[in-house]
Amino acid sequence: MGLEFGHNLGLRRALRGLPLSPLVPGYGRLVARQRALGLRHIGDALVERGRVLGVLDGVFEEGGARRRQHIGADRLRQLGAARGGAYGPLLAQLEAVQLQDPAALRRILLYQLVELLQAHPQGSDPATAVALGVCPQEAGPLVRVAAAHLRLDGEQRRAVEELADAWADGKVRRAAGLAALLPAGGGGDALLRRLLAEIAERVKEADDALDAAREAEKAGDARAAEDCMLRAARLASDCPRALLGLVRLHRAGGGAGVGAGPAAGGEKPGPAAVYDEGARPREVLTVLPAPEAVTVALSPEPPAADAANGRRVLRLTRVPGGPTGITEITDLSPAGGWVDPSPPFGQEVRYAALPLRDGRIDGPPVVSDVLLVAPDVSGLRSTTGRGRIEATWTEPSGALGVRAQLVGPAGPVGGAEVRTGALTATGLGVGAYVLRVRCRYRSPDGAVIESAGAEHPVSVDPWPTPVDRLDATAVHGAVRFSWSGGDDADVRLVAWPAGPPEPGAELTDDPARPWPAPLPWAAGADGGLVPPPGSVTRVSALAVLGPRAVAGPGLVVECPPAVAGARVERVGGGRARVTFDWPAEAGEVAATVEQDGASTVHRVVARSTYVREGLYVDVAPSAFSVTLSAAPRTPDAVVVPPPGGAVRVPADIAVSYRIVPGARRALRRGPSLLRVTLSCPGEVPADLPEFVLVARSGNGRDPVRPRTPTDGTTLLRVGGSTLTPGSPVELPVPSGLRPPYALRGFLLGEGAADVRLDEPSPTTLVVR
Repeated sequence: MGLEFGHNLGLRRALRGLPLSPLVPGYGRLVARQRALGLRHIGDALVERGRVLGVLDGVFEEGGARRRQHIGADRLRQLGAARGGAYGPLLAQLEAVQLQDPAALRRILLYQLVELLQAHPQGSDPATAVALGVCPQEAGPLVRVAAAHLRLDGEQRRAVEELADAWADGKVRRAAGLAALLPAGGGGDALLRRLLAEIAERVKEADDALDAAREAEKAGDARAAEDCMLRAARLASDCPRALLGLVRLHRAGGGAGVGAGPAAGGEKPGPAAVYDEGARPREVLTVLPAPEAVTVALSPEPPAADAANGRRVLRLTRVPGGPTGITEITDLSPAGGWVDPSPPFGQEVRYAALPLRDGRIDGPPVVSDVLLVAPDVSGLRSTTGRGRIEATWTEPSGALGVRAQLVGPAGPVGGAEVRTGALTATGLGVGAYVLRVRCRYRSPDGAVIESAGAEHPVSVDPWPTPVDRLDATAVHGAVRFSWSGGDDADVRLVAWPAGPPEPGAELTDDPARPWPAPLPWAAGADGGLVPPPGSVTRVSALAVLGPRAVAGPGLVVECPPAVAGARVERVGGGRARVTFDWPAEAGEVAATVEQDGASTVHRVVARSTYVREGLYVDVAPSAFSVTLSAAPRTPDAVVVPPPGGAVRVPADIAVSYRIVPGARRALRRGPSLLRVTLSCPGEVPADLPEFVLVARSGNGRDPVRPRTPTDGTTLLRVGGSTLTPGSPVELPVPSGLRPPYALRGFLLGEGAADVRLDEPSPTTLVVR
């Protein structure tokens, strides 16, 4: 085995010297996968841990039980199956490279090792090569030849790594440009030298074809000129002169017909039609501009044989005073055709689709009309309100801005607020409007151009005048509402189930969130409404006009729960005792006393205080009523006492009677007198009860008092109409009864329960 480079050893096409270029298509993708795995060179993926690489006369794995094993396609396949995972794509690409060219794997490995050694500070030390995984026996020769090898700068290294891709893709002009950066003769790399010669020969053939096309065009032979241009394009697929010449000649030639004129950016473009010779069907290349892209579609779809080879689509950009730019469009549209994801805004472009066969241009192109790339805004939509239009849109990323104009029944509308992607106009009258939005772009010559413009019709409908103030007053167990505003609307008092909208909010009739029905409260006194006892309701005003409404202000109405079992009795000393059944879930109960035309809340008592002390209120002798209700729980609420719950207590009317002994005359006392006195605060009721005096005799020394008006003998009757406050009635007590007997007075009639009978001491009522 030779231990120096220069021996003609190893596999077919083995190297006699170090390679200056990997010369492998897809090398950039291979390096990206290698670096993603953290590998220094591809050899790190080819050997197991603890083994080294032999690189002099091939690529070998050395070490282990099998001392020396060649790394070829079979071994790469085994490594891919064993390692898998993240190593799979890299090893699969290396296997494909090895199958296509048995010497390519070694070229790549040597190219990367030499690059690492030349960049290392100790690159001339064999230990450096050993550290890179090279067999120690081959490390010395490798570092010696690497030190003497031609060193490339960054631009040259990019050229040698991209050269194979450009050549494989037929981009001869690019390949020639890369070749011009490299040393003449390939720097000792024989394979590179042969490739550079092939590139130079292909460039000459393409130039000759272009010269022939120019001569034929001068001679007026358009068909021959087109054939020569097509040959030049097949020889150099990236030759701008050939591609532009094909487009120019085919559109101007007798076999090509062109559709309507140029289409502006925001208009639907007129398709360009090309009629090929013979029986070939008419083909149309249609361009559809969008805010951020242009879709290119070919119709009718090509035959199956043509579709298998595909089309090459180019964008031709017109640059005033400069060369026409050529950009290849490779993105496919899901709906068919191609997508240009980044068209040049503000510039005129044309698209051309060239048929391919075996990856090479195989015929004249189908060409579109000129398109000015000035797309309109997208997503233009609007909402309306009371004299208001709000519009939004999305501007293309390449636009300088927009010019928005709102036109109404009386012409253009001024004062609209335009900001990025939105417009707001207020103070508008009812009627139909049109919003026009044009995008502005900068052209290559510095001028500002506008898109065709997007139009959006919108109507401002009549809206109700909102309610601006809502008031409520509690009256006789009901609540009376009043408001201002809403003059042209149906004003409804509603309770929103999930919280009211903000006052002034504009609402439309939406089945997903219908407006609440008007309050279902019963009508009360004086046009008021009676809320349910125990309810706390936030009442809002809603101004409605047809299918539109405006939310108004609101307030809280609370009707505390009623208090049952109320009883009131005077207990003397100007006080009355109040008892009742404590309402469930009430924290406090308020007692309101109405007396002599005034209403005063005397007490608010908590449950614990009521249980411990009871409830007493101060009252005057006149009639009064006590209303009990649970204390309100909501601050600032309009409180409406629940209906009922009031206990009426009549005035403190008292009838007193006394037995006045007769005057003594000699040894005998004259007849006794009955004195009946009326005590009544205020006006005397018309239905005062009748007073009767009853006597009952007894068997023995102590007679028994009468228990009822019929339990004895009626002695005297005093009608209620004869009683007047301050004027006692005196009648003589009949003396026909035989003592001893007991007297007692009673009140009879409908008003007896409302009059208190003030009785004297029972001892004064016994006659002996």
